[in-house]
Amino acid sequence: MLQSAVRFIAQCQWIIWLWSFLILVACTWPGKDLPAAPVLGFDKIVHSGLFTVWAILALIIYPQKSRLVVGLGMAYGLGLEFYQQLLPFDRTFDWWDAVADAAGVLIGYLFTKLVLKN
Repeated sequence: MLQSAVRFIAQCQWIIWLWSFLILVACTWPGKDLPAAPVLGFDKIVHSGLFTVWAILALIIYPQKSRLVVGLGMAYGLGLEFYQQLLPFDRTFDWWDAVADAAGVLIGYLFTKLVLKN
């Protein structure tokens, strides 16, 4: 079942673009409209999770470009933080969010290499 999901994802490059767009939407959403975090640091778990999935999808679709995927993933996370700083509502730049994004990319990379052996 896992291999069939991997094959499907590998054939559908649009999935990584959709996921990238959904991350952008999530990071643009006004903070006041988001539910309260159930535990301290929950937003870091969310950031890491979003970018873990992003990296897994990207590495399944572009398995020969792992360095590029890792670099782009980290740059995208950092770029989103600068973007949030420019928004006219309660979103701000947070280095720890960027660190969580980068950690998610690395987790996705390790998962893909160790578990999926991609």
